[in-house]
Amino acid sequence: MINHERLIFAAITAYLLLALALIFTDSNADTFIAIQALTQRLPDVFWGNMTLVADTLFAVAVLTIAGSFKPTLFNQSLVLLLLGTVFVQGLKFALDIPRPPAVLNREVLHVIGPFLKNHSFPSGHSFTALATAGLLVLNTQRSAWAVIVLIIASVAALSRAAVGAHWPLDICIGSASGLLFAWLAIKIVKEYTWLQTQGLRLTAAVLMTIASFALLFHDSRYPDTRLLGRVAGVLAVCVVSYRYWFLNWRQRNRVEATET
Repeated sequence: MINHERLIFAAITAYLLLALALIFTDSNADTFIAIQALTQRLPDVFWGNMTLVADTLFAVAVLTIAGSFKPTLFNQSLVLLLLGTVFVQGLKFALDIPRPPAVLNREVLHVIGPFLKNHSFPSGHSFTALATAGLLVLNTQRSAWAVIVLIIASVAALSRAAVGAHWPLDICIGSASGLLFAWLAIKIVKEYTWLQTQGLRLTAAVLMTIASFALLFHDSRYPDTRLLGRVAGVLAVCVVSYRYWFLNWRQRNRVEATET
């Protein structure tokens, strides 16, 4: 069986080595152009939907489904969302690095969806995709499932270059950071008992259920992504409504009935 913690740190190491290679070879822009040329072999709708997979609301829907079967994920997810938001948005606004559309000539640039020009580093979508994958991988015993999840998340991260929104360096650092923060979130929740409370779990479950419902109406601004978003939103709301809210309500009623 694969040691999933080792798998996570192997992936982090790989992303960091790629980042160092981009820096020392000064090939960030050239690699971006090469990725764009390669990814154009697949239709825009594929890359638009993979970018949706890396969207925060989509990630929350996935974690809501997983949390319905393993409720500790609700606590871990809330901690991860809070820490990740501070880290990613803090760096984005502190550094304010221009995105590819603000630097490259449009003749060599293929943009899918909106033209984004500011706050490039790090890639928030890449962080979200790999952070979500990290939580799922570290909470499963299935090795094949863990590898598949990491591959899907990595393709979702790569989509940020395919749609013309991020440099490869943004993606590498965002992805490595997402995996690291997923590991940290689990460690923090295990370390502090007040983060393991039922009250916090219920709060996280409520917020994540609402976010999953919001996915039904979310406009990602990428082409032909509404169907995937709605399917994920409906699935998440249905699963959490039955597996978490209804079953917990029924169990409480049974306990109260036996006590009276």
